[in-house]
Amino acid sequence: MLAKNAFYGMGGGFVAIFFRLAISVVIIRSLGAEHFGIYILAVATVAIAEILALFGMENTLVKFVSQFRSLNDLPRLKGTIIWGVVLVFVLSTVSCAGLFCLSSILAHQIFHKPDLMPVLKVISFSLPFSSLTKALLSCLQGIKLIKYKVLVLQALNPGFRLICVILALISGYHLTGVVGAFVVAEALTLICSCYFLFHGFPEIRRKSPIIYEIKEIATFSRPLLLSGFFNHILAHADIFIVGHFMSGTMVGIYGIAKRFLPLIIMPLGAFNSIFAPVISDLFTRNMRKELEAQFKTVAKWVFMTSLPVFCLLSLFSKEILNAFDPVFAAGSFAMIVLCTGQMVNSSTGSVGFMLMMTGRPQMNLLNSGLLCVINILLNLFLVPKYGIVGAACSGAFSITAIQFLRLIEVWYFLRMHPYRLDFFKPVVSCLVSVAIFAVTVQLGIFSRHLLMLPFLFTLFLLSYGGLLWLLKPSPEDLIIWNSVRNRLFFAKTLKQ
Repeated sequence: MLAKNAFYGMGGGFVAIFFRLAISVVIIRSLGAEHFGIYILAVATVAIAEILALFGMENTLVKFVSQFRSLNDLPRLKGTIIWGVVLVFVLSTVSCAGLFCLSSILAHQIFHKPDLMPVLKVISFSLPFSSLTKALLSCLQGIKLIKYKVLVLQALNPGFRLICVILALISGYHLTGVVGAFVVAEALTLICSCYFLFHGFPEIRRKSPIIYEIKEIATFSRPLLLSGFFNHILAHADIFIVGHFMSGTMVGIYGIAKRFLPLIIMPLGAFNSIFAPVISDLFTRNMRKELEAQFKTVAKWVFMTSLPVFCLLSLFSKEILNAFDPVFAAGSFAMIVLCTGQMVNSSTGSVGFMLMMTGRPQMNLLNSGLLCVINILLNLFLVPKYGIVGAACSGAFSITAIQFLRLIEVWYFLRMHPYRLDFFKPVVSCLVSVAIFAVTVQLGIFSRHLLMLPFLFTLFLLSYGGLLWLLKPSPEDLIIWNSVRNRLFFAKTLKQ
C-alpha cells in the first residue's frame, strides 16, 4: 500500500510540474525573461501572504475534522469546518488588503522594480480564493477524501492557470493580464473545491446543532502558523533577495532553474505523505525493528528514484534551460548547485517526519527556524557578490547542514539511521550510466542537441534500470516493485 499510494502521488506531482513548466514557457516566449522574473516575484510574495491568511488552518482542519469524524460528532465537525472557513476568509481578506496597500512600497523600495506594483495589486485579489481553496481541501483530506485534494491542487488548479494565461495572451493582454488570469484560475479552483466538499461530504448540509471548539483549534494552529511561515520564507527567501539585488531577468533565470527541483524531491514527498502515519503507528506500538526496517526501505527507494533525475538535470542543465530561451543558459551552474542540495535532501530519507511523528515536533520547529536564519544570512552575504550562483550555494549549504543535523538527532533520540549496505547499488548503476552516456557522446553516436535529449534520457534510464536489476534487488525491493507492477496491470485491465 505504501508503494502504490506513493507511486500515484508521484504521478500527480508530474502532472503539476508539467503544467507549471508549460506556464513558464508560455510567459517567457510571449513576454520575455524580465517580465517572467516579475511574475516569479509576485507569486512568491503572494505565497508568503497566504501563510498569514491560513493561520495554520491547513493542517489544523485535517486534524480536527478527522478527529470529530472518527467520533461521529457531527455538531463539532460542522463547527470546525465553519469556524475554519470563516477565519480563513476574514484573514485572507485582510491579507489581500494589506498586500494591495503595500504593493508600492514592495515594488519601489524593496525590489526596486516599478513594473511589479500593478502586478502585486492584481495578484493580491487571488488570496481569498486560494486560501479558501486550501481550507476546503484540508476538510476533504480530514474525511479521507485525499483524491479530491490531489485532483484539485495537482491537476485542475495548474490546468486552469495554463488555460487562462494562454487566453489572456491571445486576447492581447500583457503581464498584468496574465496575473489577472491567475486570479480567475484561483476562483475556478475554489468553485471546484466547494463542489467536491458538498459532493463528498453531504452530511454538512444536514440540519443539526453546531458546536465551536474555538479555543482548542486556535491553540493548536498557532505553532503551525510559525512553522509554515518558516518553511515558506525558506522556500522563497532566495527569490526575494535575488529580486532585491538583481534585475528581473536574473530573477527569471533563477526562478526557472528552481522550477525543476520538485522533480528530484517528488519521491521524498510522495513516500513521506504515506509513511508519516506508519511511523506514528509503529512507534506507538513499540515496533522499533519494523519501524527501522521501513525507514531504511523508504530511504533507499527515495534515493534510488531521485538519483537518476538528479543526474539528468545536472548533465543537461544547459540544454534544458536553453530550451526556454538562450539567455536562460546562464543559470546552468546555479541549477546544478540547487539540484545537489535537493539530492542531499532526498538522500537523508524521512528524518524530519521521524522526529515529528515520534513526539518531537519542537525539534522540527527549531530546525526550520535555524535553517531559515542560516539561509537568509548566507543569501544576504553571497548574492551581492556571486549573484544567482551565490543564492544557489546558500540554499544547498543550508539544506545540507540541516539534514545532517536531523540525521544526528534521529540517531540520538531513536538510535536509527536510514542507510544500509545496498545503497551502493544505485550509486554504482548511476556512475556506470554516466560513463556510458559520456562515451556515446564522445564517440559521436549521440550529440547533446536539444532534439536528441529524449534519446539520451532513454539511454541513461535504461542503462540505470538494467544495471540495478543485474545487481540483484533485495527482497524488500521486489515486494515494492511487484506491488507497483500489479497495481499498474490491474489499472490497465480495468481500462480495457
